Amino acid sequence: MGQKVAIWLLNDLRLHDHPALQAALRTHPQEMLFVYVWGPPAVAWGRYSYPPALPQRFPRASVPRQRFILESLLDLAHRVHLVLLEGEPQEVLPAWAAAQSLSAVYATREWAPEEAAYQQAVAQALAARGISFHTEEGNALYRQSQLPFPVENLPLLFTRFRQLVERTVSVLPPLPVPPALPSSPSTETLRLLQEKLAPLPPYASQSFPFKGGETAGQKWVRTYFEGPVFTYKQTRNSFYGETFSSHFSPWLAVGCLSPRWVYAQLREAEKKKGANDSTYWLFFELLWREYFRWLALRWGKKLFAAGGLRDLRLPWRHDEQLFTAWIEGQTGYPIVDAAMRELKTTGWTSNRARQIVASFLTKNLFLDWRWGASYFEVQLIDYDVYSNWGNWLYQAGVGTDGRGFRWFDPVRQAKLYDPEGHFIRMWIPELRSLSAPRVYMPEPSLRAKLGYPEPIVAWQASLSYAKDTYWRAVKGEPKGNQLLRLFQDEEE
Repeated sequence: MGQKVAIWLLNDLRLHDHPALQAALRTHPQEMLFVYVWGPPAVAWGRYSYPPALPQRFPRASVPRQRFILESLLDLAHRVHLVLLEGEPQEVLPAWAAAQSLSAVYATREWAPEEAAYQQAVAQALAARGISFHTEEGNALYRQSQLPFPVENLPLLFTRFRQLVERTVSVLPPLPVPPALPSSPSTETLRLLQEKLAPLPPYASQSFPFKGGETAGQKWVRTYFEGPVFTYKQTRNSFYGETFSSHFSPWLAVGCLSPRWVYAQLREAEKKKGANDSTYWLFFELLWREYFRWLALRWGKKLFAAGGLRDLRLPWRHDEQLFTAWIEGQTGYPIVDAAMRELKTTGWTSNRARQIVASFLTKNLFLDWRWGASYFEVQLIDYDVYSNWGNWLYQAGVGTDGRGFRWFDPVRQAKLYDPEGHFIRMWIPELRSLSAPRVYMPEPSLRAKLGYPEPIVAWQASLSYAKDTYWRAVKGEPKGNQLLRLFQDEEE
């Protein structure tokens, strides 16, 4: 009797460019199953999870994120024999594998501490039942063996990493979709997924029309590369619209898209219509995503430490009232509130908006940056442990940013990137009667009339406190007449 094997899916919900799938096929199995565990680390906290750094209890995955994952699984379940399990992976998966008389389980290797701990626990439980476990690198542009340095020598500055890999490493071509699989869809799993999807509300009408799945993701990439990508650098800092951003991140986060496949499609688009600064900038963003993945392998649990990679002893505040105002979009700073309300409603907000609200949390409210990172984790439709925590480290000044203290003026940012105030008015109905520039920072008399809150902190004073505090953490107490001036005085 031929072998029976399974692919344990986590953040690789696709058939294209899937090294673990290809490795399993090389054993010529008679039957192949795909299994997904609806539980930790994707949609619940569990035994090997890090304690969520939140002052209150949140579900691990927002409703929009749950919908996106379920849609992605449903897309896959129409093409392969997918099994859905629920519970702790190290408990339910090995028991199921033994009941199915599997000879081996294959998976895409994860670097982050929690994900790696679950894979190790599953491997041990499978071994106890005489079932082998194999992992393959995936979900990245490069293999570890391609890096021009040992991981322990990963540069602490992204620019240096980018220069080294661009100069010496080529992105490998994506692996093809297998022409045939020893597998057929399960009507039972299709029914279960549809039952899970049925009670979930649709995506918010103001949101980009996301739809989970490899099919939808590849279709959107091809559409975007037909034209919008060629103006990406000029539009990427906007706040709303279908084509100002690539919107690839949710499909990349759950692995409906492989970054190598996206890169290959980008190069094809450049061949057809020519490369420019915008097409390079999209590759640049893929490199940022790549860098954060290797950062997790290099630094492990330090990604989740209050002092970050720099071990800075900063007296972060833990004020639940301020945090609640931030997550509810009630800070009194319209661009911050608009972005936070969009995030809460849709599970997504733009890259520029994420930087602004992260700056406000860490440089004006001076709240523990891990509160912000954890809230993004539960809310984001495109949550990716590597990019989320890497970016928050960077924005908090405890990660890989060579400048250290980076801040944003929310009013100036709104004027630059929401020049008519459309984004603010879209998400803050209290301010819809106001036009620019008044909508960027309404005067106190108007706020009371419109029912919009006063600023919860004074922007300049709070920024000065953060600068001074950060200086002392980095350089120690100033001596004599030494000026407390370490940072440039303009925002990023």
